[in-house]
Parts: sequence; structure tokens; C-alpha cells
Amino acid sequence: MKRSIGGLALVAVLMGVLVFVSKPAPQPSSTTPAASERAFLLMLGEKASAEETWDGTVRVAGSGAVASTTGWHFSTTDKVTGPGAWTCKTRRDEIVPFSDIDYTEMAPGEKPQVFYQPVGLYITVSGPAESSVQVQTAQGSFEFALSSLRLEPAEFLNGRATVHEVAAVQKLSTPQYEDDEPAVTALSDGSVVAAWVGYQNQADRVLLRTLRNGAWSEAEEVTPKAADIFRCSVVAGAGGSLWAFWSQRENDRWQIWGREKRDGKWQPAEPIAQTGSNTFHRAAASSSGEIAVVWQSYRNGQSDIFLKVRGSQGSWSQEARLSDSPANDWEPSVAVGADGAVYAAWDTYAHGNYDVQFRTWRDGNLSVVASVTSSPNFQAQTSVAIDRENRPWVAWNESGVNWGKDQGFLIPTPLATPLHQERWVRVAMWDGKGWLEPKQKPSAVFPPSMRHNSEHPQIVFDGGGRLFMVFRHWTRQNSRTIGSPIVWENYLTLFDGERWSTPDLMLMSGGSIEKHAALTRDAQGAIWSAWMTDNRPFSTMIPGNADVYFGRLTPQEALPQARMAASQFLPLVDPMVEAIPVHNREAEDIQAMHNYTISSAGKRYKIYRGDMHRHTDVSRDFKYDGSLIELYRYALDAAGMDYIAATDHNTGYDQEFTWWQNQKLVDLFLVPGAFTPLFAYERSLPYPNGHRNVIWSKRGFRTLPVSRDEQRGVEGAAKLYAELRRTNGITMPHSTGTDQGTDFRDNDPDLEPLIEIYQGYRTSYEYEGAPRSATALNKHAQKSGFEPQGFWWNALDKGFKLGVQASSDHWSTHISYACILAESWTREGLLDAIRKRHSYAATDNIALDFQAVTGRTAHMMGDIVTAQAKEDPQFLVRVSGTAAIKQIDLIKNHAFIYTTRPDTRQARFDYVDKQSSPGESWYYVRVLQEDGQLAWSSPIWIRK
Repeated sequence: MKRSIGGLALVAVLMGVLVFVSKPAPQPSSTTPAASERAFLLMLGEKASAEETWDGTVRVAGSGAVASTTGWHFSTTDKVTGPGAWTCKTRRDEIVPFSDIDYTEMAPGEKPQVFYQPVGLYITVSGPAESSVQVQTAQGSFEFALSSLRLEPAEFLNGRATVHEVAAVQKLSTPQYEDDEPAVTALSDGSVVAAWVGYQNQADRVLLRTLRNGAWSEAEEVTPKAADIFRCSVVAGAGGSLWAFWSQRENDRWQIWGREKRDGKWQPAEPIAQTGSNTFHRAAASSSGEIAVVWQSYRNGQSDIFLKVRGSQGSWSQEARLSDSPANDWEPSVAVGADGAVYAAWDTYAHGNYDVQFRTWRDGNLSVVASVTSSPNFQAQTSVAIDRENRPWVAWNESGVNWGKDQGFLIPTPLATPLHQERWVRVAMWDGKGWLEPKQKPSAVFPPSMRHNSEHPQIVFDGGGRLFMVFRHWTRQNSRTIGSPIVWENYLTLFDGERWSTPDLMLMSGGSIEKHAALTRDAQGAIWSAWMTDNRPFSTMIPGNADVYFGRLTPQEALPQARMAASQFLPLVDPMVEAIPVHNREAEDIQAMHNYTISSAGKRYKIYRGDMHRHTDVSRDFKYDGSLIELYRYALDAAGMDYIAATDHNTGYDQEFTWWQNQKLVDLFLVPGAFTPLFAYERSLPYPNGHRNVIWSKRGFRTLPVSRDEQRGVEGAAKLYAELRRTNGITMPHSTGTDQGTDFRDNDPDLEPLIEIYQGYRTSYEYEGAPRSATALNKHAQKSGFEPQGFWWNALDKGFKLGVQASSDHWSTHISYACILAESWTREGLLDAIRKRHSYAATDNIALDFQAVTGRTAHMMGDIVTAQAKEDPQFLVRVSGTAAIKQIDLIKNHAFIYTTRPDTRQARFDYVDKQSSPGESWYYVRVLQEDGQLAWSSPIWIRK
């Protein structure tokens, strides 16, 4: 299906700039490459120090021909002009003058050097091996023999041009679907099967095609019905059968199903996992047909890893719990050895960071859980493979310490690691005695830009004993600008027992972070892969239709047998890293907030901590934000939140498929009684309309595209308000005192009940000069401009009934909490509390209880109260802090009417306003701790 972008092709409004694009250019045909076809990547401008023109042509001498030519990382003016012809220039990569240093990776005072990046052409040719390929460019000409193509780059024109072999790819999907989450397996008859999840008309199904004798079958629909489906797996079973597995939502739970194709016919689907909510499954099989399925299951409020095994005789085992920690365990991987032993790996948050764990199942017996890693680093997202000696190997991601802890604009030297600033891959092998890793690490052959920017490794061994590893790597349009449009692509490296090969690009693999390649080995030992791309052109980075591609990764050249000699390995040792705890008492503080109960007017409320403003790689201006899955990892583990809302800019250009995947993940991570994510997005307009987040309790409502008049400030929020009335949603402004803010020209108290008073990515918008707020004389105390009409007090002065919450936005983590006081921990319960302004904002896990008593009735923060003319309202304040409380202020209509300085972690006081007068007044409480942490209550409005 084609993505709908709307009239005028309006696709995004980011940072106050309209982006208009046309549809991406068509991709190459999906025909299966002929046996004589070879593919290579031609890189031009490798050593450029200025803009260089590389217009050119390619031809194959003799009986050969150019089958296809596709540009790689082309700019807007670059284009393929015909078969084997192109015009292109090196890409200028610069930081524009007067750039905000906070949005670059430059050092203060560093002179911004201009880089010139190479561009590439993916070329498929046919012809005899001895054929000569002739390349002519504006910078010079050269030629090479088809038989000379290798994985390692060959240099020409003094190294300014390089050529290396890449997989010849083919598209398996069709335009009627959006396609993602591929799986692949090889069958005993030599055929190869690829499956994936296809989306159409707000439903998914598993589709499958078989490559047999060089020809692809038509796509088969495996799933009995269209539904919410998350990922699929395919494996070869006993007796030449094929098994497909998928996770499918049934009401609020996800169940794993399996279906066998035997003797050419699909059998009825079988339930594999129905207890709890079951996702992130993977499957593997032995050469004799034993099948293992592992998955992540939420039960009793936490996730654990489970295993089920089907023997070659056709019976399933009882499920076995593999993980044994009291914390969340994540994303298992699995492989089955030649002897039927099952090897599973996953990562656990048992020690307050992610560590890799491993366990073996053999003949119905489980080994003890082994810790592969134990560093305070982020170590997660595993892949498992078995070598020729039947030894298990594990690959995983790493990042820094204190992942997801305190980050923000006002923390110049954080002790923590952002959600997605850096990643590197590691690989280890179990030799029966201990974990070993190759002497040469993958990073040794990676270019500098890839050494801390490689992730999600997937591994498999070929018939020659070589380890194939496919991983993801990002490239920005501007390499040093944080928030520059970005793409992740697949790269392949091989390990032969001594060294890793130079990473080799896998074409047509551009997309977002969590788009893993699927790998399999056929009976001849060759490696095949299936992967997805969202077809985003590098010039715009705006996704097109999502497709699944396929290719043979084993190169045409004859490779020597791998030699995994013991001398080439060392014991796996976790690096010594400094990990200074950011919050020594965090678990206790979170538990204290969970235990706190607010009683008011005969009702009981609990405090639900969360974040109503977080971005991911769906947003074009990615700022170390992580993927959607990493967002939920952060909320569940690093921050211990009760809910979260992913608020990407118009959920990715108002496109249906991205919206669908976002909505599906909100339901996938719903854990009733433990975690309640919300449906949301950000609608971004420049001052004076401003940025707003939009939230619903129910699924199914699309984003509202931004009009030109809204962008120009000619049209206000009326259209948005009308849509929210129709869909029963709410909205709230944020960054209000910046050039992304508002002068509060619009408000509907039923639809816009809260303001984001503080965000960790920027600062506070309480009033000019307030704690963590900028002033006219110190505008640099905040980022993104200074618009003082957007401070909260100005809205209160207009009579707007705006409560408060704090959230993070981009990059920042763990210092912004939107605390909702609700009667029930459901989406409807949370939205009901927000509409009543029963909420407060905090920068730490501070419990705040602020009530007013009039006429012997208690009223919650956020309430609008009518009191008797002669009655003086009484205020009740209860605070439980995370450090000594320096000051608590009770504020009325700009005036600080009461201040106390308790110097203790807990404080309480009652106060009667004996100066109350006729009319309406607003009152709120602000808490300031000795360590600088803050909390703000929503106001209580009292009319006399």
C-alpha cells in the first residue's frame, strides 16, 4: 500500500520549518538476479577536500550488460540518468555559521571544518566472469574484471574511487502492503523461505514466499486472519516441513501461534504461548528438525524469558522459564545445535543495568543461568549462533554506564549515557569452560565513524566455518549536527578465525533503528538474508513504502575455510568502567511514591509517574532519543515509570504505516496493573501557535496534518480543538517560553487542561526568573529562543485553567516527571485525572499532596472551588522528598504568601489564607530541595 501524505504533499513540520516532498523515485525491479549477475558498490569522492563532480557512465565490454543502477546517499541534485549513467557530486557536510553549539558534536571554540562526503552507485551487471567493467567519470576512467570483485574494496584513481562486491538484492514485497519484520530459513530440499509481516487497512498478516529452483512462489498468507501481529519466525521442521510463528494480540494480551506446512498444505494454527502477554519471540531448528521457540512474557507485572521445544517426533515440551531474576528480562535469541541442544541468550535489568545472560536446554534439562557480561555498561539485544564445533557464540550491543539516567540541558557534565548516543558490538564464544572473544575485535577494521556507531548484530555461520555478522549503522545528512535527518543501514562483516572483513554495505536496507536482518544457512553452506527498508531517499530522509528485500550474502569468490584456532582468542573480560551512582535511593524513592495514597473528599488517589513528551527515531530531528522499543525499556527499567507517551512529530510525517506501528507498540507494552502507555503524538508549530502534544486513551485516531495558515500563525488552534472534541482527546502546550511556544492566544479548558511547565531538554516556564528559568538579561539560560509571553503565569493571568506536568522531550532522561493523581491505573483513569488537572510536575521522585478545604470539603490540586464569601480557605501541604527540603512556597496570584524551610526529607503544614478577598484567586505550591530538585503543584482556583 502507498503511504498517504495528504494534499500538497505536506509531510512534516519540524522546528518551525515546513518540509514539502514528492514521492520517492521508484526502486529497481524485484526480479530474481540471474546466476551470471554480479553487484558492486562504486564509491566516488573518497578523499575529497572540495566539491567534486563525478558524472559518469559504466559499461560491460563484450556480451555483458548493465542490469540496474541505483544511487546511494544521493543529494537532491544527484540522479541516475539512464542505464549505467549518472550525474552526482560529493556531498557538502558542514555546520552552518552561528549554529547552536548544543545541537552539534563540536567542542566549544572549535572551528567548523567543512567535509565532503563520497557518494555511491549500486550497480548490477551481467556477463562472463572474464568480462571487463569500464567506468568513465568526470574525474577519470578505470576498468576491472568481473572476476576480480571482492568484499574488500579495490582502489582506483589514487584511492578516490573504490569498488567492492555487494549482495545482488531483490524485492520480495509488492506495493499493496507495507512490509516489515522479515524472517528467513532454508529447507532440506534446497529451497529458501522468506516471511514477513505485511500491513494493509489497519491490520497485519504474515506473508511468505519460497525460492525454489531459482524462482519465487507467489506470496502466501500464513495467518488465519488479519490482526495485530508483532514479528514472525520461520524454521525447517522434521520431514521437510516448514513452521511459521508469530505474536498476535487478543484483547489486552499477546499470544504466540505456530503453524506447520506439511506436504504442501498448511495445518491449523497451534497456540505456543497463551499465559501472560507474549512477544519478542524467536525460533530456531536443528538439521534433524528439533524446533525451539523463545519469547518474552509479561506475567505478574514483570517480563521473563520462556522456552518451548518440539522434538523431531512431533510433540511440544512444556514451557520452561529460562530467566530467574526479579527484574525485567528482554528480547531472547536462540540457536539449536546439531545434537538438539538449545542455546538461548537474553538481557536482564537485574543489577540496575542491562547484562547478557545465557542458558542451555539439553534433553529436557536446563543448565544454570550464566552471566556473559556483568559490567555496569549497557549490554543488551543478543544474537546466538552455533559453529562447526557445536560451540555457541553470542553477539550483543554495548553502550555506556548509567544508561537512561540523568541527562538534560542544565546538566553540563552528566554521569549518565543517553538512550542512543553510541553503540558498539561485541562477540563471544563458549568453549565449554568459559567465554572467549576474538583477539581482533570488530572495531579494529571499522572506519572511525562506525566504531561507536554499530548495533543490533545478527550472526550465523556458513558452511566454511566463517561467522557472518550483519549490524546496523547510522549516517546523518550532516555528520556532526545533532538532529540532522538520519538513516540506519545494514552492514556485513565476516570473521575467519583471525580477522574481520571490512564492513560491506547491504543495499536497500535504509530505515530506522530496530530493523534487524534475518539470516539463514542453506544445505550448501551459503548464507541468505532478508531485511526491510522504508525506502527513505537520503536527500529528504522521508520514508516511502516499506518493502522486504532478499539476497545471498555469501560472495561469489571462493573463500578459504575458517580456522578458529585457540591462539586467536582471549578470555572475555568486561572493561573496567567508572559508574558513579546517580540515585543511591532511587528504588526506595519510587516505592515510596507507589505506596503514597492521597485521600480527599472520600476518594483515594495514587501517584502515577510518567512522561508525556518523549521522542524516538520516528522523529526526523533524532537527538540520541533511541527507538520506540528503547523508549519503553527506558520507561520500564531505567526510570521505573508507570506510563509514558511517545510523542513523535506527527508520528512520522502523518504517514499511516508509521502511525500503525506506533499504536501497535503502545498496546504491546501495556501491562495491566504495572505499566500503562498512552496513544500520543506531537503537533509542532512555531511561535505564536506553538508546539503541543496530543494524547488519547483509545487507539485508532490519526494525526492531524498542519496547514500552511497554522504554520504562518494566521490560523489558530480551532481545527485541532474540533478534532479533539470529535475523538475525545486532549492536548497540552510545551516549550511555551521559546520560539516553539505560544502567547496563549488559544485555550479550551476541556481540551487543554495542562501545560508542560518544565522539560529536561530545556528549562522551566513558570515565570521569568523563576528557578531554572531564563530572563531577558540571561536568555542563554534556556535554548530555542526567548518568548516571555509564554511563561505560565501569563496564562494564569488570562484566567486560563492550566495545571502542570513535567516531561523530557528529546535526549533528556530521568529528570522530568509528569505525576498524575488518579483513582485507577488505566488509560481512561489517567486521562480523566489529566482533564481534572489532578497532576503535578517534578524533577525527581518527589511526592506532593496539595489540597484546599472549604466548607469542610477537601479539594485536590487542579480543582476549581466556589467558597462562601466570608470563608477563609485552608490549605494542606504534604511533601515527601528525595533529599532535604530547602523551601516550600505557597503562591497566590504572583504573591508568595507563605514559605517554610524544613531542612528535612518530609514536610507538612496547614495554612489559612486570612487575606482572601472576593473574586477568583489561584494558589499553587512549589517545592525546592537542597540538591536543587523541584516540584510544582497544579493550582487550585478559589472563587468567592
